[in-house]
Amino acid sequence: MKVAVSTQPNKPIAFVEQTRGKSDRTVAIEASVLLNMHLSQLLSTFMVDDPDEVDALLREERALGNFASRIRAAYTLGLISKDERDDLRIVQYIYRMFTNQMEGIAFDDKKVREWCYLFKLRESIMLSEETLEPRGLFVFTVGLLVQRLSLRIRQAEKLQRKTPAEFDVT
Repeated sequence: MKVAVSTQPNKPIAFVEQTRGKSDRTVAIEASVLLNMHLSQLLSTFMVDDPDEVDALLREERALGNFASRIRAAYTLGLISKDERDDLRIVQYIYRMFTNQMEGIAFDDKKVREWCYLFKLRESIMLSEETLEPRGLFVFTVGLLVQRLSLRIRQAEKLQRKTPAEFDVT
């Protein structure tokens, strides 16, 4: 099952702009959903062209149907880097905090703030004197991840697995 995810370069900018005026909780949840969809697209693009079998793995409540298992699969299949994996996991942890605690949680909370300052991808792009508040770091990093996953999806198109021919034992 191919999920319709844009691989256009302006997608990160669209995400950043979509966060304006939204609550921290909404931003955290929408970011996780967006990245989860990109991971699903990345995996399905890489897998053999058998929609029923791919869907059986990627559908919710299936082996690769959740954010954590998709992160692990994408990393172990060599589709994302270690830093991408680590930052995706931080997004996942933040998502869990926002979904498990219904009220009174924000990007300025101690644990969420600590996680936001652990993002690795920002280090390669931001100047050392640049500082962002935790929400800004989160949104910035998610934008980077969206862009990188979009490019990874393009790479996966060239690496798509093929079903091997049957063995001829005669």
